[in-house]
Amino acid sequence: MLSKTPLGAPIWADANTPDLARDLDFYMRLFKWSSFGTGEEFGDYTELCLGSTVSVARAVGGLAPNPPGNPDAVSAWGVAFHVADCFRAAADAEKLGAQIISHPVRVGDDLVYAALKDPDGGAFGLFEPMSERVGFMAHGEPGSAVWFEYVYDGAPVEAMQFYSELLNWSVKTPEDDEPSHDAPYVGLWTHGHLTGGSVEFGGARMAIGPEVRMKPHWLVCFGTDSVDLTAAKAVDLGGRVAVAPVDDPGGRMAVLVSPTGAHFTIMSSKPMD
Repeated sequence: MLSKTPLGAPIWADANTPDLARDLDFYMRLFKWSSFGTGEEFGDYTELCLGSTVSVARAVGGLAPNPPGNPDAVSAWGVAFHVADCFRAAADAEKLGAQIISHPVRVGDDLVYAALKDPDGGAFGLFEPMSERVGFMAHGEPGSAVWFEYVYDGAPVEAMQFYSELLNWSVKTPEDDEPSHDAPYVGLWTHGHLTGGSVEFGGARMAIGPEVRMKPHWLVCFGTDSVDLTAAKAVDLGGRVAVAPVDDPGGRMAVLVSPTGAHFTIMSSKPMD
C-alpha cells in the first residue's frame, strides 16, 4: 500500500479560497504552517505543511484558488477519503445515490481524484494515491488534522449509511457508559489499518443552533495545544468564532471561521491510532 492511511479513512483535506494571499497569511500565522506552491500548471494549488523547509516539511492540507468561472465562491474545507480505485469507487458512489461533481482525473503522477456530493448534499472527495509523497504526512498532533466530523440536520446514523456501504465503515452509537453528547451522535471507524485493527477517525452528529441552516458538511478538526488561545488568535488575524470554546466528550473544542468564510474546528489533540 502506497499510503499509511487506512483504506476508507480521510487521506487529505483542503479548502478553496477566493483570496489565496489572505488565507495563506491567516493559516500560516494561526498554525505556524509553511506553504509550498505548485505553480500555474496545477492552478497555483498550495500545500500547507508543518516544518519550514522542503526536507523536513510534512503535509497537513492544501489551499486551492477559486476557478476563474467562480472566483467569488465562499471558502470551504473539504475532506477526501482513501480508495484503492478512484474510478470504481466513483461509479459505486453514483449507484448509491451520490452526485459526481468532477469525474476521476489523474493529477500528475501522484494521485487520481474525484469530487462528489453524498445523497444528502454533503461534499466529499475520493483520493487514490499513486505515490508515497501524497496524503497526510502529519496527523494527530497540534497543527494537523486530528478528527473529522459530519454535521447533518437529521439522524446521523441514516446519513452515514451511504458512507458505510461505499467505504466499509463501521458506524457505532455511544455506549451507555460513555460521556453524553449534546445532540445525536455516532462514531466512525474504518478497517484495514496497517496494524490489522480498526481505527476511529471521526464522528457524525445532528446539527445544532445555527448549523441547522447550513447544508450537510464535513468539518476538519485541527489539533492545538490551547483551544482558547488559538480561538483568540484567529479573531486577531481576521477570522471569527462560530462556536466558542467548550468541553466536549472528545476534548475541548471550538468552531472557527476563516476571513474568507471557511468553517473548521480546533480541538485538544485527539490522536488517530
